[in-house]
Amino acid sequence: MALNKRNSFQIARDTINALLMRELKTRFGVSKLGYFWAVVEPVAQVAILAILFTLIGRNSVSGVPVALFLISGVMPFKTFGKTLTQLSSAISSNKALLAYRQVSPIDPILTRLIIEVATFFIVYVIILLSMFWLGFDVWPQNLLGLISASLLLILLALGLALCVTCGSLYWGDAGKIVALIMRPMFFISGIFYCATMIPAKYWYLFSWNPVFHAIELSRASFFYNYETPIGSWSYLALITLCFVTFGLMLYRINRQKFVSI
Repeated sequence: MALNKRNSFQIARDTINALLMRELKTRFGVSKLGYFWAVVEPVAQVAILAILFTLIGRNSVSGVPVALFLISGVMPFKTFGKTLTQLSSAISSNKALLAYRQVSPIDPILTRLIIEVATFFIVYVIILLSMFWLGFDVWPQNLLGLISASLLLILLALGLALCVTCGSLYWGDAGKIVALIMRPMFFISGIFYCATMIPAKYWYLFSWNPVFHAIELSRASFFYNYETPIGSWSYLALITLCFVTFGLMLYRINRQKFVSI
């Protein structure tokens, strides 16, 4: 009986599917609370920040309830950081599997990208449904805009992760740059404040940060009564396109080194 020969697309699909099952089992299957923590972690962060806002007498920000305002900043930022971290270490964590001919270096990266995108949207929907049950008006005024800003931010993380992964071939500590970047980014990306809370003369200090743009655009898409004075679709899309293109070029040049080293 003649065996059906698979084409390259079918091989990549089957490989990513197998890696997906392995990754899900490793990340969430070891602990019974694995999926639970994916939801609780951003909620706990929002709860702590909401308590701090309440203590200083703020129940709303720009006319938006504090909890909803914070979740619209925490979720995109946490997903950006998690995607960047997970994708940057995807190849090194699956190094042994590259010995198999069917597994190419990009497969672990695409696998983790699928997991992060799915986790982001599932956790975001669960949190918004919970807030709806508590009486919040959680329906976004521009759902397409909210999804677009989130996807651009995730693609930006992909481009940065490809650059860091390729850089680690030449400098072993390149991955540590991610941790160095994420710490200050938490305070300068507009998670617990927005552009209208910053004096206009300081806007230029934030306008270079694409993550700040993404969070501002997410909030402008989410809330009827918020208009961002800084968020720019063209800037966010251009920066994302540049990093993704540059990252893919570096991967294309160095892909054989991931297998040989």
